[in-house]
Amino acid sequence: MTAMPPVLWHEAEGFLVRDPYGNQWIDLTSAIVMANAGHSHPRIVEAIHRAADRKLLATYAFPAETRSQVLERLVSLSPIPDSKAILFSSGTEATEAAMFVMRLHGRAIHPEKVGILSFAAGYHGRTLAASMAAGTPRPEDWIGREQLRHYQIPFPFSPACAWGHDAAKVCDETCFERCLESLDQRGIKPEQIAGFIGEAAPGWATWPIPPRFAEAMKAWAVEHDILICFDEVQSGCGRTGRWFGFEHTETLPDLFTLGKGLSSSLPVSALVGRREIMDLPPPGEMSSTHGGNPLCAEVALASLQVIEEEGLVRKSAETGEQVLNVLKGLQDEFPDRFLSVSGRGLFISAHLVDPATGEPDVRLADEIAETAVRRGVMMFVTGRGLLKIAPPLCIDPEAAIEAAGVIRECFQEFTND
Repeated sequence: MTAMPPVLWHEAEGFLVRDPYGNQWIDLTSAIVMANAGHSHPRIVEAIHRAADRKLLATYAFPAETRSQVLERLVSLSPIPDSKAILFSSGTEATEAAMFVMRLHGRAIHPEKVGILSFAAGYHGRTLAASMAAGTPRPEDWIGREQLRHYQIPFPFSPACAWGHDAAKVCDETCFERCLESLDQRGIKPEQIAGFIGEAAPGWATWPIPPRFAEAMKAWAVEHDILICFDEVQSGCGRTGRWFGFEHTETLPDLFTLGKGLSSSLPVSALVGRREIMDLPPPGEMSSTHGGNPLCAEVALASLQVIEEEGLVRKSAETGEQVLNVLKGLQDEFPDRFLSVSGRGLFISAHLVDPATGEPDVRLADEIAETAVRRGVMMFVTGRGLLKIAPPLCIDPEAAIEAAGVIRECFQEFTND
């Protein structure tokens, strides 16, 4: 946990973070893409007090009114017809549950149909199966993914397409066909795959799966009885200017996961999906000690209400467009320094490259982030050659533009020859 700037967080309110010594920052992190409704929103704080005063702090899987209200709200928001939902604590727990039900579905077709397909370089959590679905295979990995029937294909990130087409061309069905060819060359057949899990807009790319690529993947999945689950832990709950990031793909999944912005505070996650898939586990097989905890459920309900009633989905789209324009202007000024500037809503990334090598400029990106923090703008240090911008959706547009201006100033200082 030592990679982040050494700022002692003491208080966070709205889109501001404060330390104990009177310093204040515009927050572009949302505490790792979590505080969608804003830090310490009054209605969320009130919900915490209200739930604590009710003297019901744990229910396990027994019926509870607030949990039912949250589930009903999630089902009403879900574009998937006849949805059901279940609550957990962490995003990684929802990931595991998604893979569990996909494998149950696959096994019902054939005992060997239990493989999980995912995008390389994604992120789905820290538990074993979630880690197998995430990341990129490396020689030092202690367990081979494919030994555990986890298979990966490249994410269709057009600025650096794995199949080498021009960056101006958006990845489409041709790129997906190349992915299938790669799987076939490795001896991986559709009959072995139960489901696909991938971020509709990965946290590193902030770039949605292109619609034609997603459409081709969906057609292939339907043909081979493979389920699709979109991970919305980072990109959901209004973050991308839509309620769910997968809405940008124009493709409907069978399942999707939520977390982080679902509560804008306490640990709550969810798996939402088609009823016949969600009903596959026998009673008790997907229970969770803290899933739907009364305190957390009250907060999730309040967060969803704030996002809806304060128009934060629309605000995310509008403010995000302004920030994106500032960064794209910087890219136009220094085209040899950028691989891409992309994003939807307040989910934005700028990928920097070394003009001499074309490789990610990790040093420059991290120096810009660290310097921005010293100048009052809280940022991630990614260690991956990219700047990630994900403020609370309630951020004042003027503050967002001010923060983008600080990033611009830092960039110009470090690249001034």
